[in-house]
Amino acid sequence: MRIFCPTIVLILSILSICAHAAPVNQNLDSRENLPAWIQGEVDNPAFFTKKDRQAYAKKLWGVKLGAKLQVTGSHNFAIYSLTGYGLRFKSSSLIMKVFNAVDNAAIGEAKALRAVGDLVASGTVSALGSKPAIIMKKKAGQPLQETEAYKNAREVVREMMRNQTFTLMCDKMAIVATKKYVLHGDNHPSHSNTLVTLDKNTVKSVELVDYGPPKTYFLTKSVTKAEVVSDILTRRVSLY
Repeated sequence: MRIFCPTIVLILSILSICAHAAPVNQNLDSRENLPAWIQGEVDNPAFFTKKDRQAYAKKLWGVKLGAKLQVTGSHNFAIYSLTGYGLRFKSSSLIMKVFNAVDNAAIGEAKALRAVGDLVASGTVSALGSKPAIIMKKKAGQPLQETEAYKNAREVVREMMRNQTFTLMCDKMAIVATKKYVLHGDNHPSHSNTLVTLDKNTVKSVELVDYGPPKTYFLTKSVTKAEVVSDILTRRVSLY
């Protein structure tokens, strides 16, 4: 059953925005349907510098593989937790995504992760047949629907938790968009790209993961938080 988001209030400095979320626009990738402050998707080669194109040119040394995690996405070969990387990173605070090949999607994701400050390293992994990979910071939390609190809650409480997640998710998206000029647009409260930390049945914080295409965009530096939140609420995100 599809449940549309009720009125949500986000405090944007001194501005409060209340709106209802509309269904996901299936034509968001069409240029004419994007606001002027969106430059384009992260896998657009027009954005790539020489440094970006060489993101996977070196070998990654000192990679200590942990558990192999569930693979999602058509471009991905595998995702691993790491028990260490090089001399600086010895904890389990890292995740490594391995790609099938170096393509625009892989280059764009590395560029976007660097922009938001989550990229640790990129290159090839000899132990995995010299496949390209990115090492990134591991984010706290888990998808809302995978938490025991959500599974065991009554539907009225679940709806409250989804709404809390939606509000925090919108705010996080807007903060990243206006500080790092990257819009993480491929998410909703029950998506695996949105991780939550709970205090009993209350959603305390949200983290966004996976900055690859589709629907991850580079933005102009003129974008405002109010513009981003208004666009999210009116056109981009719905509850499932």
